[in-house]
Amino acid sequence: MRIQTYFILLAAVSITAACGSPAPGQVSNAASPLETSAKAATVVTVSGPVAGYVDGGVYIFKGIPYAKADRFMPAVDPQPWTEVRHSRAYGPTCPQDKRTGWWSDDQAFAMHWDDGFPDEDCLRVNVWSAGINDSGKRPVMVWLHGGGFRAGSGQELISYDGTNLARDHGVVVVTLNHRLNVLGFLDLSAYGAKYARSGNVGMTDIVKALEWVRDNIAAFGGDPSNVTIFGQSGGGGKVSTLMAMPSAKGLFSKAIVESGSITRLMDQRVSRRIAVKTVEALKLNPSRIDDIANVPYEQLLAAYNSALESVREEARTDGTMPANMLDAILYGQVPVVDGDVIPAQPSTPEALAISKDIPVIIGTTYHEFTRDREDPIFKPLALQQAADRSAAGCAPVYLYQFTWESPVLDGALGSTHCIEIPFVFDNVALHRTFTGGGSEAVELGHRMSRAWTNFAKTGVPSTEGFPVWEPYPKKMTINIESSIN
Repeated sequence: MRIQTYFILLAAVSITAACGSPAPGQVSNAASPLETSAKAATVVTVSGPVAGYVDGGVYIFKGIPYAKADRFMPAVDPQPWTEVRHSRAYGPTCPQDKRTGWWSDDQAFAMHWDDGFPDEDCLRVNVWSAGINDSGKRPVMVWLHGGGFRAGSGQELISYDGTNLARDHGVVVVTLNHRLNVLGFLDLSAYGAKYARSGNVGMTDIVKALEWVRDNIAAFGGDPSNVTIFGQSGGGGKVSTLMAMPSAKGLFSKAIVESGSITRLMDQRVSRRIAVKTVEALKLNPSRIDDIANVPYEQLLAAYNSALESVREEARTDGTMPANMLDAILYGQVPVVDGDVIPAQPSTPEALAISKDIPVIIGTTYHEFTRDREDPIFKPLALQQAADRSAAGCAPVYLYQFTWESPVLDGALGSTHCIEIPFVFDNVALHRTFTGGGSEAVELGHRMSRAWTNFAKTGVPSTEGFPVWEPYPKKMTINIESSIN
């Protein structure tokens, strides 16, 4: 099928903020005192009451437990509570590898990471809303973080702050943490029925979070019947995977995949091989496989990483896995097609039928990880995902390419992986170590975030300042050029 031209963002139009009122894109008004008493922001969830705080008219709740889980087991409802639970600080993040960017001054400066504190009891949600207990029926946007399937959190980047989307765009924003790496995707199913879903518990955690949204978000001013899932990089991969999961059907009505299209997941033959090698590295007796629940995390992760590399090398040597799957599938592990949680590969008619009625935005940045040329990995997968959905007669697909280049660090970043995130969240000024800030970039953020939130509201990413954005495969290129003189 001939791939058609896709949506392009080039630059921004300038803006002059009105005097006397905060401009859109400011996360908080320093002149406005925080309201932190429990009386100011308390919501009763199905598990118990939670107290957040109010900042500039936005109600913010952090670290709310949406589930609990034993190691390698599917998540279940959290233990209910009766006293008001203070929920004003981010909860634990899933344990993970050290971030390589920590040793890069440029990356650490630009990304401005907040890695929080790790704990296996990490199943938490964070909520931003302009109103609570008001039957507001605001569209809901659930963000799935990047980091592949092995790292990251719902709080890792300052860009993820939902204040501006909630206050200026009328949506309820939810971010979340879930299990990753060996804790979320070690497929122990060959060791007995008890572990049948262990290879996908990281994904079933997300389904559990979406069920929490369904059951609770109305009290936070949201509409449980109008939920958009969106994510970047690994988060886009999670969005792609959820669209192939029967258990997620009906929990969201729209989806956005940013630099994370996935058309093929792990084959169970490979995922079980990784588990066998992990168990062998731990010197565990298969007849006592339950002992794996007590292995210290650092030891467990080291064995898992060793197993990944070993299986990757086997695949390279014996040719049992197509070359184009080696890095895309074995890089940090991905969910597994187990015939149950994920019945079929995302690109198959069976899987596409699950999300046939879901409108989708799909796209990439211009450079991703390759500064001097267009990226050869993310873009073909995005185009393939769009082509697959179009051929299957699915709901409209809207394609984009984000080409704006950051001026930070003498322009070394270019239109890099993750660069669209602060624009999507209308947090260009907040994350200026990444974007550089400035009126043009801020205006582009206003427009792009309006397109995203209008899509959440209506299923069509239309907004003032953009030409009509036609769905794939109709040829359509949008150029937004600077009007700065």
